[in-house]
Amino acid sequence: DARHARDSTCLPGRATVPRSRRAGGGGGEAVSESGHGGVLLSLRGVGRRLPSGARMLTVLDGVDLDVRRGEFVAVLGPSGSGKSTLLALMAGLDRPSGGEIVLDGERVDRLSEDRLALLRRQKVGFVFQSFQLLGNLTALENVLLPLELAGSRDARARARELLAQVGLADRT
Repeated sequence: DARHARDSTCLPGRATVPRSRRAGGGGGEAVSESGHGGVLLSLRGVGRRLPSGARMLTVLDGVDLDVRRGEFVAVLGPSGSGKSTLLALMAGLDRPSGGEIVLDGERVDRLSEDRLALLRRQKVGFVFQSFQLLGNLTALENVLLPLELAGSRDARARARELLAQVGLADRT
């Protein structure tokens, strides 16, 4: 939207983060709605470099971002601009080449793989583009599985409630 476009810096072939939300370059454009509460997720100087043939490819460089509790953020940008990389870093699915990521008070970039798995299970939800559903399970069973693995009390009722919240109550 025009309000966000005028506050952003766009580099050719790269997405942007609005100036009010970043100090470094690169990454996706974070378009947010006003939130409530303290900072839930904080990125400072986050970068990601990957080998590409004989050279290193800079996917993200110096991304600074704060997401407050209750805030909605959309990451926008052209294909190849680093959106998926940024999301993977924020969720602890990938490690940054530099900078720090703090999720709910924990330095995600310093956690062990076991601690990361626990953090993701307790505090991060994913909706993948390809859904990552198990084809031989119903929608209810796909939602129920991670709840049961997490030891959730009354997992079946919670799974039904979650499906109802997204308009899929009939998929049980």
